[in-house]
Amino acid sequence: MIIKIFRPLWSYDVQKTEEWLASMAQKGYELIRINRLTRYFYFQQGEPKAANYRIVFDKVPNQSLSKGLLNFGWTKVLQSGKWVVTMNRLPLEQIRALPDREGIVKHNKKIMYIFMGILIYLMVALLNVILISTIALSVSKSGHFNVFNGPFGFIPATALGLSIILCIFTVYSLITLNKTNQRLTGEFIQPNKQNGQGTSPLKDRLSKNEEKRLKSSGQLVLKWKIGWMYSPDRLEEWLEGMEEKGYNLYSVGKTGTAFYFKKGKPRKMCYCADLQNTADTNYFNIHTDSGWICLYHSSSWSQKWVLWGQEYVPGKAKPQIYSDKLNHLKLARRIALTYSAMFLPLTILYMYIIGLNVRLSTYSNLDRLQIINMILYAILILMFGSYVSRTWLYYNRLRKHHQ
Repeated sequence: MIIKIFRPLWSYDVQKTEEWLASMAQKGYELIRINRLTRYFYFQQGEPKAANYRIVFDKVPNQSLSKGLLNFGWTKVLQSGKWVVTMNRLPLEQIRALPDREGIVKHNKKIMYIFMGILIYLMVALLNVILISTIALSVSKSGHFNVFNGPFGFIPATALGLSIILCIFTVYSLITLNKTNQRLTGEFIQPNKQNGQGTSPLKDRLSKNEEKRLKSSGQLVLKWKIGWMYSPDRLEEWLEGMEEKGYNLYSVGKTGTAFYFKKGKPRKMCYCADLQNTADTNYFNIHTDSGWICLYHSSSWSQKWVLWGQEYVPGKAKPQIYSDKLNHLKLARRIALTYSAMFLPLTILYMYIIGLNVRLSTYSNLDRLQIINMILYAILILMFGSYVSRTWLYYNRLRKHHQ
């Protein structure tokens, strides 16, 4: 007997879908087909069997599994478009190799960029509605108006309702896909902890009680560096300077802005703040095998900052992650372009809104709320403008250094 089950958002959380497929296999339902358009899963009823499923996203159509995966018991169940479902009958603790998740992470990021564009469009549309409503109220003699009255009042009401539904779905999609990417990324970051990833340069990690004692005695010092990603070279110089003063970096907070130092002996450390669109298994393995320790990696969906550190002997050559000057300059340029694309449109939008308010003030006096909004927009313009300028100053400093 064949049954079908509707799973509309199954690709939003592939790990949950895999667990569901495994539970269906234990009930005797074997997956035979997926319809990506209708979002239906088709199962053939048979004997209950234990199975581990792994879903991957492969751009190459009809590509067979690698010999390594086949040797560890993985088989290809089916492929629907670029989605591939694999299965392994071995217990999870006996499986030594897993299919790669990088394709899903990249695919989810593309979808998130689309949803982010939709969200920005909705925000801009909302701001325009607010501005138009403000202008209409200012010129209305009665002091109020209602666009929902009249024979065509259902049109703005329907548009408003659909916009609210789309906005809620967009926010839900961004949050869900971001959490999924964090978990998937954690699958290939976690194994690197045995090689030093996620640890401090200190050989022994202190207990929480010992950390509290050192904090109260002043031996464990907290320093804040907010916005360092707009000029990462300044952060690297600052960390290396702290090490030379005897303040050894112990750990970095989850947000990447809190740095904990343990008072010790001066030492020579090299730090490198690296920006990656996708930090995969090979990326961490290459650097950890070269002696680098990953001290921090951000959980942002749009880009992933990774802070590396390595101790070296005074008098010897300073270790470098980017030995090629051209690659280093490309990284700096990518940082500047990334943050310019993020903040310049918002800066232009806020300048446009301030300009509209200034024009509106020629027709009627601005109320207190409008004045406060203009001040807030001006502050945001200065903030975002400083972020963009700092990234391009960083690029120019690096270019002059390599000339």
